[in-house]
Amino acid sequence: MTMGLRSQDPATWLAPDAGWTAQLTERSNRLRNQKWDVLALMPEGLDAAGECLTLVSTHLTNHFPGWFQRQADGIHSSVTGTTLRMADFDHPLHMAAHLQPDDLCLMTPSAGGWRLTGGAVCFPSHWFLPHMLGKPLPGIHRRVPSYATTLATPVDRFFDMLAAGRTVWRVNWTLADDPALFQPGTVAHKPVDASINDSNGADRLYLRVERQTLTKLPVSGAVIFTIRTHMRPLSALNGAQRYQFASILRSLPDAVAAYKGLQRTGAMALAALDDVR
Repeated sequence: MTMGLRSQDPATWLAPDAGWTAQLTERSNRLRNQKWDVLALMPEGLDAAGECLTLVSTHLTNHFPGWFQRQADGIHSSVTGTTLRMADFDHPLHMAAHLQPDDLCLMTPSAGGWRLTGGAVCFPSHWFLPHMLGKPLPGIHRRVPSYATTLATPVDRFFDMLAAGRTVWRVNWTLADDPALFQPGTVAHKPVDASINDSNGADRLYLRVERQTLTKLPVSGAVIFTIRTHMRPLSALNGAQRYQFASILRSLPDAVAAYKGLQRTGAMALAALDDVR
């Protein structure tokens, strides 16, 4: 268990791709119909939210002018065909959540450590924003194997030492039996869908990958944590990817496998990966 961080080219921090339109549509629906489940901002996170919106909108209009144009009254998005105006949103983080499909979390420094003081999280993977709001990093990662003994100190130190303006990225993955992007709670630890078996597992089991970035804001000193989620059925992986993923599944320590809920799906996934390799 390591942080696994790599330096990020600022120009490609948030980059439009073919999946943006569909995910933005779902985000808009979630933010409209389930706003209190997916959006939250504490008073101490307001300044960071303003910086976050400025950074996101500046990045998109500067690096992708064909997709985003700054207008006198807001930001026009060619992705959605709409102009976003601050007056139409509850706060800056609310507007930033409509500009692009990455989930956004704001971590702000406090006497008790780095705390989650704001978020727009429409695509959680077995956690729930209202339950995590206000918690410090160790509380957020309480279920992660060995976090308290192995990762808590280096993660806090990294947040402290991250230079303002620098962006780093990492990847996280899970194995899912549900293609939904919105998966709050502890669904990963419930019994697997009885209709999934060794013969259809390649189409009914999904590799869920999160591309996560961390950027420290220069004025508030907060850290923006972004999460872009991709879902693919195992049948969409090529031969090399299937072989690599099967090797990863076979090599996971028991505690990590349990954390990822692989007692439910791991054996069926290996049967599917071995069958189509």
